[in-house]
Amino acid sequence: MASKSAPEPEESPAGVPEPSDSPTSPTPVVAPASVPVLERVRRNRMGALAAGLLVALVVGLLLSVLVPGGTNLLAYVLLGLLLTAAVGATVRYLSPDRGFAAQGTAFATTALGAHLMLITGAVNSAGSGLLEDLGAQGPGFDDALLAALGAPIFSSGVLLCGLVAAVIAGWGARDEPGERPARPAGY
Repeated sequence: MASKSAPEPEESPAGVPEPSDSPTSPTPVVAPASVPVLERVRRNRMGALAAGLLVALVVGLLLSVLVPGGTNLLAYVLLGLLLTAAVGATVRYLSPDRGFAAQGTAFATTALGAHLMLITGAVNSAGSGLLEDLGAQGPGFDDALLAALGAPIFSSGVLLCGLVAAVIAGWGARDEPGERPARPAGY
């Protein structure tokens, strides 16, 4: 009796190998599409607050260098409006809705940023007049920032900046109940 063995693969004509059951190269894996950073921030519950706080602190501290030494109302108003617009637009763009939570976020972060900007700038530029004439130096930027962090935050200018940012974040018609858009209208 002849023993049966496994059939040998037949060669195809012209030296082309037969396709086999096990592939020699791995199948390409399709990676999921990456989500943009702003969309990930928008999907996060605390994303608008974190981004608004970051913008308020960075813009506030950068603008504190521009705060004049003397009392100059126009400069204070313009710098406050720049900060307010930056934070209000950031919170409006990154919030999934325009409700009271977005308005509260814009109010609180703008109030903190305006307070840091005004107090740090005023204390930092306070020693630039008489003390320099006497050969002494006034407080530096780090001392001014510590003074701003230690001072109470309630002043009418700071609260006004916060209210304007809340209006910017919540401006527009209320959405109808149902599905909300991914981004607020107008952006």
